[in-house]
Amino acid sequence: MVNVMQLVQHFKIGGLEKMVFELSSKSSHSQETHVVALEGECEDVLNSWPQLNALSHICCLDKKPGISLKVVEQLVELIDKYQIDIIHSHHIGPMLYAAYAVSKRPNVKHISTVHDAWYLNNWRYRWITRLLCKFSPITIVADAAAVADEVYNKVDFKAQQIVINGIDSVEFSPLNMQYARYQLNLPRKMKLIGCAARVEEGKGHKALLEQLVNFSDEYQLVFAGAGSKLAEYKMLAKTLGVDHRVHWLGNVNQMVTFYSAIDIFCLFSEREGLPLSILEAMSCNKPVVASNVGGISEVVTLRCGVLLELNEAHLLPSAVSNACNLKQDNVIREEAIKQGCSRVMAAQYDALYDSVLV
Repeated sequence: MVNVMQLVQHFKIGGLEKMVFELSSKSSHSQETHVVALEGECEDVLNSWPQLNALSHICCLDKKPGISLKVVEQLVELIDKYQIDIIHSHHIGPMLYAAYAVSKRPNVKHISTVHDAWYLNNWRYRWITRLLCKFSPITIVADAAAVADEVYNKVDFKAQQIVINGIDSVEFSPLNMQYARYQLNLPRKMKLIGCAARVEEGKGHKALLEQLVNFSDEYQLVFAGAGSKLAEYKMLAKTLGVDHRVHWLGNVNQMVTFYSAIDIFCLFSEREGLPLSILEAMSCNKPVVASNVGGISEVVTLRCGVLLELNEAHLLPSAVSNACNLKQDNVIREEAIKQGCSRVMAAQYDALYDSVLV
């Protein structure tokens, strides 16, 4: 029996958080896994993300902004209470706090997954990561080869392993499109371009809105997600005169319905590691148009979609048209299952857990 603590910054629904949920659910150590968030309160997060109730152990430390030694003490208390063998941290904040906690309990092993390396553009984060990798016993995992390369280039440290993020391909199976559109109150006869991402700067919403004027009238945008830029981007759509062609769904609980309702998935993000939303869309047999950043090119092949460079936003209309014409059958779904299955991901992490305890 291996007692694992999965440590995240918060439980706001995103790719990293969904990956941790899948790993905690599918791991052979799921009953002994404790999922801990530095921020937030349990009642709030369980209300906003009810699926978390399926996990055996959830804890939120309600950390406030700034460095908190109290949080380190709380983590050490949890380590002792549940006899934690491994802390698996995700992203820079949890990595730092886990390293502090492990320094007080050196018998505990520390694994940290880097989901994207954009944060290393900040010199402070580079400095912190370099010190942690050099002086703290951390096993670094990257979720894509491109992420591993960027970590090496930025902090001169090689990831010991690459584990591709996985999704539940049984859950993410295509539904009838017209039924899905009825469920979401979306138009039946339009071609719908879907994007699922937090509504924040750099996630591609602005480029899609600006380019929508260059699409034929049959195309409309459907956004799933919420964020700080929502009001601003709604105003942008109105200013561009395309607001009647844009559907803002907010947070969507039934993402399979969302993917099934759209014709094509588009994520023109400025930075990513290996986004689960792309694998989820592909598992629902949807072609993809995406920016060629992070590890996206490792899963989106020519049979599955079209990749664009960040300076090629003007090519979005033609890329979407070309992707819509791809022969689908079950090719795209099969590619997603081959590339990113959550059970394969969990098995790889389980093997890693076993190896670090030897």
